[in-house]
Amino acid sequence: MIDVRQASDARIHNFLLGGSDHYEADRAAARRLVDLTPNAGIIARISRQFLVRAVRYLAGERRISQFFDHGCGLPTRDNVHEIARRVNKAARVVYIDNDPVVLAHARMMLAGEHTLILDSDMMDSAFVWSRSEEAGFLDGGAPAAVLFVSALHCVSDDQAPLQRLRALVDRLPSGSCLVLSDLASDSAVLREEASVLMQELTGHEWARVRSPAEMDRFFEGLEPVGGPIGDVACWRPGAGLKLRTTDRMLMAYGGVARKP
Repeated sequence: MIDVRQASDARIHNFLLGGSDHYEADRAAARRLVDLTPNAGIIARISRQFLVRAVRYLAGERRISQFFDHGCGLPTRDNVHEIARRVNKAARVVYIDNDPVVLAHARMMLAGEHTLILDSDMMDSAFVWSRSEEAGFLDGGAPAAVLFVSALHCVSDDQAPLQRLRALVDRLPSGSCLVLSDLASDSAVLREEASVLMQELTGHEWARVRSPAEMDRFFEGLEPVGGPIGDVACWRPGAGLKLRTTDRMLMAYGGVARKP
């Protein structure tokens, strides 16, 4: 049973992207976030544009054919397998989430020969890997792309996200890539205010906003490719959204990095 009175991170994000899969609690939470940091809607779209560019780059220029979209969120117009298969017909995608609304929509809209949908904690890589292998969606000897886009702000420090992500990367073959982007701010005050507000509004589904320095640690030991680690609006930029960050604004921070 879904409690529509409780805001959900996936539905808030869907609202900020201009989608239609949300309830009044989600819309109210999104408005509160925009009141606090006015560029929240732009950041959601910048993150999505970055995901599109990163997947196209990896499937095309890097010829990666297996993608693992952790915390995939609600389906949108340009889903990972659609982006990847436009440039690499061999591409297959595993979508990972444990939000019941996300899973219901994913099974209805994303299921197919080239996709696998897993009901799982996105940090449970052992389960994801074993189920993907059983379903024939994992070639353990070929490079893979693991995606964490607009997801890690829902993973608390108590869940050891840095250690668990490194363990995931350790099991990947050479040439695999990490695609990671999430909310960040140089302002400790804004990070705290945004984290506390959204924890309250989402029933602690949110964890916290991190600093750029904390985000950099997820990329340690990897080689940035395609562009620098930083504001993802600047990663292989096209004609997309641009913005100037201030102390009262969040940024989408991350990049793409390759395992040597």
